[in-house]
Amino acid sequence: MRNYSVLPTALLPQMENDGNITEVELDSDKGVVINVDEYTSAEHGDYLGLYWDGILCATLQIDSPATYAWPWIVTIAQAGAPDGPHQVWYTVTDAAQNPSASPVTTAIVDRAHSTGLLPPTFPDADNNQVITYDSVVQNSGTYVHVPWSDGAFNAGDTVYVYWRELDSMGTAVANSNTSVMHSVIASDLNVGFDVLIASSFVSAVKTTGVAQAWYSVIPNTGVAQSSQTGEVNIDMSGTGTYPAPIIPAGIDGWIDCSEITIAGIEIDIPANTQFVVNASVDVCWQGYISSGSPVPGTYYVSTRVLDQNDVTAGFSITVPVSFITPIGIGYAQAWYEVKTLSPAGISARAMSQVDAEHCVLLPAPVFPAASDDNTISGDEVVEDNGTDMFVTWTGMALGDIVTAYWFAYRTTPDSPLPLTRWMETRTLTQNEAQLQQAEFHIPAENITPVGNGYGEGKYQVNFSSGGIASSDTKEVIVSTNSTSGLQMNCTTGAPIFDQNILVRPLNTALLTGPAGAEIEISLPTDSSAFFYPSGSKILSLSLDSSGSAIAEVYSFSVGNVTLNAYVSDSPDQNVTKEMLFTDWLYGEGDLAYYGMSNGAMAGGKQVCSVYVKTSDSSLFPLAKLALTTPTSAIIPISGTTTAILDMGNHYCGEFDVTDVSGQTVDFTLSLVGSSFYITDSLLFLAASLINSDEIPSKRSFVCPSRA
Repeated sequence: MRNYSVLPTALLPQMENDGNITEVELDSDKGVVINVDEYTSAEHGDYLGLYWDGILCATLQIDSPATYAWPWIVTIAQAGAPDGPHQVWYTVTDAAQNPSASPVTTAIVDRAHSTGLLPPTFPDADNNQVITYDSVVQNSGTYVHVPWSDGAFNAGDTVYVYWRELDSMGTAVANSNTSVMHSVIASDLNVGFDVLIASSFVSAVKTTGVAQAWYSVIPNTGVAQSSQTGEVNIDMSGTGTYPAPIIPAGIDGWIDCSEITIAGIEIDIPANTQFVVNASVDVCWQGYISSGSPVPGTYYVSTRVLDQNDVTAGFSITVPVSFITPIGIGYAQAWYEVKTLSPAGISARAMSQVDAEHCVLLPAPVFPAASDDNTISGDEVVEDNGTDMFVTWTGMALGDIVTAYWFAYRTTPDSPLPLTRWMETRTLTQNEAQLQQAEFHIPAENITPVGNGYGEGKYQVNFSSGGIASSDTKEVIVSTNSTSGLQMNCTTGAPIFDQNILVRPLNTALLTGPAGAEIEISLPTDSSAFFYPSGSKILSLSLDSSGSAIAEVYSFSVGNVTLNAYVSDSPDQNVTKEMLFTDWLYGEGDLAYYGMSNGAMAGGKQVCSVYVKTSDSSLFPLAKLALTTPTSAIIPISGTTTAILDMGNHYCGEFDVTDVSGQTVDFTLSLVGSSFYITDSLLFLAASLINSDEIPSKRSFVCPSRA
């Protein structure tokens, strides 16, 4: 079983008071208001998409979750919100293009809610007007009766029956809201009709509470009408509380043809402390058309008798494909019922949109820059500040929503380079629909980090007519580096060298290339930077047997310093990079200043460094560096993630840190025996990023002036 990111449900503030959205609320707020609160895993670069009835209607790119003014508020215009139930959810795609989808919630638009048709009744309630758990199990839910009254509805009208629950304190019960659509037929006239509320919505209250039900009639002609609200007591005492199952193929909100295997669709049931060995669990699946009616032949149930592994790790079942494809374009719900030994109960429901019709991959995108040789060159990327990607398929229509994707890699698409991931979503214009082509532009910054390697482009379409489809993938060769085998990575951010502080902060340059090659590396003659320990502006190096060498640089002044290196007997093999020197950063109390050299290449040949300077009157000579996140990084002087340095009467010192993995490493720098400390982080680059000009740092290296 896989791991999943669980997002909170989107909020519908207009429904909090009475469970529906009236015409007054629509007029006052200019439509349906949807709020998305901050979620616990929010990160820089997250891309949010909000869906209304399966259509992507709003997007948001998060720059800084900590400073964004949550909640994200989206308003659906009144014209797009006719009377009836509407499905609402949102997706989050992180910077690594990992998708997550929130649970689906229902927005109930009922403009004329107060007109007052007869309230519905509850035929399954006992003599005390209570619906019990035994009744819910017996009926696979509970029936709501819509009574007949003169002029209430006619054959061909559409009736929506709504249900929600309140606990004993009068608070709305999560996961209890639902609706059922019924098309009125001639036999309903004069007698009314029944609809079944599925068991998981009835048992959502878990203990005791009140259920409310009402209905609205959408006539073929005329004005919509709504009923009064009927109430009935609910008693689910003694039942277990079980979370919804997980539909892995629908983690982004959709199950499309590429995810429907020959075997079918997997449903995962998470482990639960209420499970016991030999308990019986029914896992259920039901398909629906987009308007909400069940699709005949799509109800499936799989019974499982739990073993010890099921209890501790959860289990999975597969819904056969024959219960999926009849859905066409619609949605499906999955849930499970625990029947014996474990506390009886019915889980919450998982929902996913389904498209089992668009089963042929759309044409792969086209890269004009690679049309002749299937290669995107460095010159082409520079000239266009990136590269174009053209998307086209037969039947492109106004309102279709296209999401384009790109990433690059060195060896396998299973290991894409993080800085190369790119995506963009937009709605097709009339002009694009007429031309049957949409043009996207991939920025240079998402191409050049790969140097020489490969790139892949693809796209996904949410059709304005309903459904979703993905394209074939186009692979191109990327060649943005020259033929030079010489490469260089520079650390950056070291503090300037102050001769009154008895530590010499250094940035380093890691050079790689042909083993044994003689390298000349130089600094600008007018800069305040020098190589260490020679104090020169020009340095000659020999690459070792592994094809690498290190040059160390210090500077007397703040600013960028350019390094140029070339192979002595082959000057056309050359590389130029920059490193930054900063002023010292302010610390806390006796821990007066600190600094960092950041952006080392992972693998152990290059170090990130942390520098510390105490006040000259400090009584705390021991500095401690602790790497505070689970990490593969170590501090070489101790060989672990913690080290203590005796600064003696120098009042300053340096810690070096190495790592075998590209990652961000958080640390705490403190003075032993004092309450003074600071926290910050170091960044190690994956080896495949050695020639990247952009160091992905979460902080700026522009530092405050020193006092």
